[in-house]
This record gives sequence, C-alpha cells and structure tokens, in this order.
Amino acid sequence: MNYDELIRKYAEIIIETAINLQKGNPLLIRTEIVQRKFAKVLAEVAYSKGASFVSLQFSDPELSRLRIDSTLDENDLKFMPSHLENMYDCYLKDGWSSISLRGAEFPDIMEGADPERVGKVSRANSIVTRRFLKGISANRIAWNVCLHPTEAWAAKVLGNGEDWERRIWEVLVPILRLDNDDPAGALLEHDAELKRRCKYMNRARYDKIHFKGPDTDLYVGMAPNRIFAGGSCTTQNGVEFFPNIPTEEIFSTPDSARTEGFVKTTRPVEVLGTQVSGAWFRFSSGKVVEFGADTNMEILEQYLNFDDGARALGEVALVDANSPIFRSGKIFYNILFDENAACHIALGNGYADCIENGTRMSDDELLKTRCNSSLVHTDFMIGSEEVSVLGVREDGSEEKIIEQGIFVI
Repeated sequence: MNYDELIRKYAEIIIETAINLQKGNPLLIRTEIVQRKFAKVLAEVAYSKGASFVSLQFSDPELSRLRIDSTLDENDLKFMPSHLENMYDCYLKDGWSSISLRGAEFPDIMEGADPERVGKVSRANSIVTRRFLKGISANRIAWNVCLHPTEAWAAKVLGNGEDWERRIWEVLVPILRLDNDDPAGALLEHDAELKRRCKYMNRARYDKIHFKGPDTDLYVGMAPNRIFAGGSCTTQNGVEFFPNIPTEEIFSTPDSARTEGFVKTTRPVEVLGTQVSGAWFRFSSGKVVEFGADTNMEILEQYLNFDDGARALGEVALVDANSPIFRSGKIFYNILFDENAACHIALGNGYADCIENGTRMSDDELLKTRCNSSLVHTDFMIGSEEVSVLGVREDGSEEKIIEQGIFVI
C-alpha cells in the first residue's frame, strides 16, 4: 500500500468534494498538533485548487489537561480570551471554508480529570464558539469534519499497535470509499441513496419515531414542520459540500417536549472529552428524568446539568446497519465514525436547517417551534442489528422504517 498516494487521494476528496473549495476562498483547518503532516497535505491540495489562504489552528491536548489539573482557582477555568469570539465571527463574515480534522494523539487524555473542572472549561469553550457553530449549522459556509488516524487511536480501535498503519487503513479504505476507482463518484452515488431515504421520510411526516429493541422502548415526538436531511448540503451561497466524511445518517430535529420512554446506548460515547459506556436514559415530557452509566457517570451528570437544554433531544438520526462502518465490526471511540455506524439521538442543541424556514428564524421563533436550545450537542448511539425503528402516524398506526438494523423503506 502506497501511503503517500492514499493520503493524497484522501486529501483531494476532502478538498475537492467534501468542502468543494472554491477558487479564491480562504480555508481554516482546526486540528491537534499530531496532525501537522496531514494538515500540510490538505493545505497543499487547497492551494493547488486556488485557495487564497490556509490557516492551520492547532490545539495541544496535553496543555488542555494541564490547565484542568493545575489551575489554582477553579473560577479561572471559566476564562477565555475575548478575541476568540470575534475571530470565529470573522470566519463566518469573510466566508471561509472550514475543516475540523479529528484524530487524537492521546485518546484518553481526559480520563480521571475532575468532572466539575472539565465542565467549567467545556462551558467556556461552548460560549465562545456558539455563534460560529450556529453559523455552521445554518450552512453559512462550507464545512467538513473528517479524521486522519494516529498510532494511539488506531491501537485503541484495533486492540494493539502492531503494524498499526497498514491495519487501520485496511479498515478505513472501504469506509471512506477510497477502494473505488472514482471515490468522489461513489460518494455522490451514496449521497443519492441518502437523499432518497430523506425524501421518503419527508413525505411520510410521522408524528413520532419509535425505537424498539433490547433495553429500548423510546418514542421521539416530531413536529409537522420537521425535515430529514443527510449527506450533502448547500451553503447559503449555493456551494454544495459534505459536512461529514464518512456520512451514513439521515437526521432531523425532534419536538423537544415529546420524547418518552427508555433507551440504552449500544456504543461508548465521548462526553466532555471522556469515554462513557453503558449509558441509559428515561425520558418524560421530553426531558431525561433518570439516567445511569457503567463508566464515568459523574461526567454524564456534568453534561446533563450543563444547561436547561442538555436533558432534551436536539437530533434523531437513522443509520443502516449495512453501512461499511457497522460492518467493520469495530468500535471507533470517535463520534464521527461511531455516529455513522448506528442510529442515534443527540442531547442538546437542535438543527435549525431541519425545520422549514428554520435558518431564517430568530432564537425565540425556534424555541416556539420547540427546537431545543443548548450550548452542547452530543450523539448517543442507540441502534444495532437488534433494534428496529417504526414511524408512528397521528392515528397511532405504525410503519416499519428499519427492521433489525436494516432500512426497509
């Protein structure tokens, strides 16, 4: 396997198809220091396609953990430099394209950190980036979340680090459709199927989505103006792009007051930087009223107490168990991949673009249509080959959407 050719091919898919970089456009790449080499490849491809400027914004996870552990006064953890919010506003105003490149150097860096201190830092970060993330969710600019493997992350996924680069790419190549002679064409063909599923769901206009399986009997209420989306999107300026590579889900914004029942997660999930496994929730009138977890329940509690919207749903997503991510049989310990392996719900902020005319609504108008509002948004995977999904009509009758993990619509 020629890794240089493979990585270049992957970078071209991200730049040319995922964010569909336009000539003269500036590009922001946010990532960890460990991704410096691949970030440079992305920058090279971007400049070859006409980028006016590429800005690499690096973070250092060790420094982040040091701050949480070592800051003398806990109240200082709430501090964020005032220029950051203005900086993110400029990215939107000036029409940058944005890549969030994942792939952790230290996947478990936040394990054992004080939950309250983690919560303070996370809340401060969320406040600073809220307008930027809201602009992204409204598709004001082209944006993409993707991943490049690291040794530590690969060892966690594979079980050990032996010959990690070859083995992890053997897993990733089919997931990213890089085994196809025309990866971009394969992605667009897959996108057409996601759009077909969305069209079906948008015609059906189910009153509720019912998840049923072992330890799961959950009803997610919808509203008449809700829209299912998935795959590619279009910016407000008419540029088509893919928010996620890979992408397997179709998703919508629930009625934040109408979730009822019990659900148990089927995969671990990263919550405030820490892996939580075996999480379960009981909902009443849209809110989590009971919860638990096999590991890191204290972090989960911090999350649920983040703000008023953290206990209600902002997203419901449907994913086929025939996806190459699920078929790999791997847990990826990364939300980008794990959310695209299984049906999921998200506790936290809702998507305005999944509401008719939602991107033109004010915050108050969105609240009136019961789009959840929160500083956080975290996906919890609840799908598997044992879980079925049904659409519930207003008269109470049900229609199968997914049977034992597989779409039947």
